[in-house]
Amino acid sequence: MPDVKINDLTIHYEVDDYTNPWEASETIWIQHGFGRSGEFWFHWVPPLCGSYRVLRVDMRGHGRSGDPPDSHAWTVDDLLNDMRGVSDALNLGPVHYVGESVGGILGIALAARWPELFKSLTLVAAPLSIRPEIQEIFAVGESDWPTAMEKLGGDGWIRGLVDGAGATHTDRREAKEDWLLAEWAKNRPKMLGNLARLAATVNVEPLLPDVSVPTLILAPAKSPISPLDEQVKMRQTIPNAEIVTVEGSWHEIYFDDPEACISALLKFIGSLA
Repeated sequence: MPDVKINDLTIHYEVDDYTNPWEASETIWIQHGFGRSGEFWFHWVPPLCGSYRVLRVDMRGHGRSGDPPDSHAWTVDDLLNDMRGVSDALNLGPVHYVGESVGGILGIALAARWPELFKSLTLVAAPLSIRPEIQEIFAVGESDWPTAMEKLGGDGWIRGLVDGAGATHTDRREAKEDWLLAEWAKNRPKMLGNLARLAATVNVEPLLPDVSVPTLILAPAKSPISPLDEQVKMRQTIPNAEIVTVEGSWHEIYFDDPEACISALLKFIGSLA
């Protein structure tokens, strides 16, 4: 299993590359969102890895990456420095970064700080912040969102969302739902609580004018977490941005409508050549 040691943590990553070995290939870095891992993006790999090297990185405290101490207060700098460390350790050079939800929030901050790491930035259902009314939904009846994560774990929290605020996926086939819940359960409840505490305080809207790299916004049509009017504001504020609206039932368009997302991504990247 490929791992790198970054900031005293083991960071897990997967690389899939079926490009011609005699030709230089560009890298698509896929960064998962809150409570997920690179495994959630398995279905994106086949359509991409014949033309691009596809990198999936597990965020600290997620998937098969290591955990900081339970008492460590997470910071944005921690997460950005992890990502910078991965880029340097793997000698990536500029990449096409695809960040979903919280992974998109981090992409905005990373692009504003280190634009040289990017060929392009794609934001998939990325909010500018986790607004108070969304944090209340995320609390699923507990005192607050971090408490819910620590008490219920990822799988219990998802069950609470599905049964209460509305399904994150409309495809409720039992086998698929069981797989999703099992993947959510792999993330450690304390780590999810600590990330929730950080995410509740972050707002990247002031950084938007500083994002100078070509940007694609994949905007969900019906997500209360990243509403369409906010997505349009991002398009208007990031200097070199395009937007594609993806019809879907809720927030997780990367999972529910991967074909539309991947088609838009490939068209966007192709236009930069």
